[in-house]
Amino acid sequence: MNASVSTSDSSSDLSLPTSPKVVDLPQASSDETAPAADDKICWIEMRQSTYLPDQQVELLHLQAEADALLLQLQALQQKSKMTTLAPR
Repeated sequence: MNASVSTSDSSSDLSLPTSPKVVDLPQASSDETAPAADDKICWIEMRQSTYLPDQQVELLHLQAEADALLLQLQALQQKSKMTTLAPR
């Protein structure tokens, strides 16, 4: 979707826009989202990864393993706290 912009001086192609043109967007039905105006979208640049695909896979596996180990450690710490606080 390209929005047109009006300018104050139409004789010069280099003049700056004074105000954006209002664009009427179609009304969305209850089960769909209205499209965003171009000036409301944050465009980001996609960058090439610094890792090879097999390195990316290995990194993801190592991150998942580290997360699982941290969860196990937290569970053991919680269990240890519960047993020390429980009346005997």
